[in-house]
Amino acid sequence: MDKHYVGIDLGGTNIKGGVVTASGEVLHFESIETEVEGGRDHVLDRIGMLAGKVRDAAGLQPEQIAAVGIGSPGPLDTKRGIIHEAPNLPGWINLPLADEVRRRCGYPTFLENDANSAALAEAHVGAGKGTQCMIMLTLGTGIGGGIVLGGRVWHGADDIAAELGHVSVKYDGIPCNCGSIGCVEAYASATGVVRRARQAIEQGADSSLAGADDSLTCEQVFRAAAAGDRLAQQVVDDTAAYLGTAIGSLINIFNPDMIVLFGGMTNAGDQLLVPLRHEVRKRSFKIGADRCKIVCSRLGAEAGVIGAAVTAMQALQEQREA
Repeated sequence: MDKHYVGIDLGGTNIKGGVVTASGEVLHFESIETEVEGGRDHVLDRIGMLAGKVRDAAGLQPEQIAAVGIGSPGPLDTKRGIIHEAPNLPGWINLPLADEVRRRCGYPTFLENDANSAALAEAHVGAGKGTQCMIMLTLGTGIGGGIVLGGRVWHGADDIAAELGHVSVKYDGIPCNCGSIGCVEAYASATGVVRRARQAIEQGADSSLAGADDSLTCEQVFRAAAAGDRLAQQVVDDTAAYLGTAIGSLINIFNPDMIVLFGGMTNAGDQLLVPLRHEVRKRSFKIGADRCKIVCSRLGAEAGVIGAAVTAMQALQEQREA
């Protein structure tokens, strides 16, 4: 009997779940609200419920599920299945998440960082399929990342590798939420794009965005640039330069086959990719830049679920081989 895996993508607003085959095909996908206001045990119960719900919706019997994988915000101890802290999940301090979910659903359960999960999915069945070294950057409210070498996530010595949003692009730059200064996240995340646009407007720059209230979004900045707004275009150009500077460094360090960009900002397509690739070529060795393809994610909302399932599959394989 073929075994399948349940992948869970845990977020502060929504929990996504799906049943995934050993080849990475999603048989059923579903998203529910996290309901953090109900407390920690309520959220854990919802994770267990969702694991059973997607299994049943996929038409599978309990014995057809081999394991559950969870992609979670961190920092984490993936070997012990513990969340050290999750800012968007109040009270989740040193929580043995894998054990708690295992107790609720009855399956072996394994934990991975959420950005790492998305990267693992892209490397196995998405844009990076077939690569030996693939790096993902998640471009959202912040900037996350994942590094996949030989089909496996690179965790580093302390499980904190691939905090790629905290590559410094300006040694005397603005403070970042991580406590450092000049991080690419502070400049080129969606939050950073909006902050820089607002700051320029407050300093008197002429722009069609000047009338925007506190609801100004990164998407609006990119749209205004496409419509010919000079300030917005400068913000977009600077965003590409900051990202290109960070990516150029990553290429020089890792010599990857591919950089995959994930998140809402990638909807800008060539508006972002063309200047970004140009900047990368200025910032990295030619042979590395020639090799490395810079592309957008193929998997979208299901990436975290697929990657979590692959995490579970790989963990079981490692247990058998040990």
